[in-house]
Amino acid sequence: MRLLPAKASQIASRMLLTAFATALAGHALAALAQEAAGAATSAVQKSASSMIWEVAKTPPYVFLVLVACSILTVTLIIERFMYYRGATGNAEELIRKIKQAGSLAEALTPVEHTPGVAAEVIRTTIQASRDGSTPEQTEAIAQSAATRELISMEKYLPQLDSMVTLCPLLGLLGTTIGMIKSFSIVAAIGMSDPTKLAGGISEALINTATGLAVAIPALFAYNYFTGKKEAILMDMEPSLTELLVILKSSTQH
Repeated sequence: MRLLPAKASQIASRMLLTAFATALAGHALAALAQEAAGAATSAVQKSASSMIWEVAKTPPYVFLVLVACSILTVTLIIERFMYYRGATGNAEELIRKIKQAGSLAEALTPVEHTPGVAAEVIRTTIQASRDGSTPEQTEAIAQSAATRELISMEKYLPQLDSMVTLCPLLGLLGTTIGMIKSFSIVAAIGMSDPTKLAGGISEALINTATGLAVAIPALFAYNYFTGKKEAILMDMEPSLTELLVILKSSTQH
């Protein structure tokens, strides 16, 4: 009966050793898995970088053209954003201040240093009337000023719209050329190494992804700036019409 405690202690010791060995093995496997995952991630990153470089230096250099288009797109977006930030204004508030003025010289005071497209058109119209232009001439000058500001608001928007259409087409062109080269390799050496076909297709699709990455922000920016332009015009047109009526009635009196 005294052997039972000894055997129990041996069994307990073996269980402890087994649990300890299992824990060590688990930690080792986790470390190995983490190391393998890190190596796989670095390998994928290295492979992606090498594929992008291969696409960049492959004729007809569509990827480099897309990079140039992306730089142009970012430049246009920044320029238009800075312009529209100073082009907005409250034309209705300006007309309210003009109505409170006692003369044309006083009417120029609230718009003299006010930024914005509407303020520029209203200022030009009041100056024309102050300089002795007839109501018909004043209206023509106002329309000319509005057209000039409209041209400024639409500046670079056609180029931005072109990027929306052009970049995906360039990406598709680069992808098509890459696919043709990939299948030419398959036709020459067969399907003995499918990884070459998969790598070629991956490189070809980089052009499409790049084209879409440029076109999507360009589309968003184009719609945003077009909306800003329409909002400025909708704010300016009624106020300009009201101003012309005010100037015409003041001239008649």
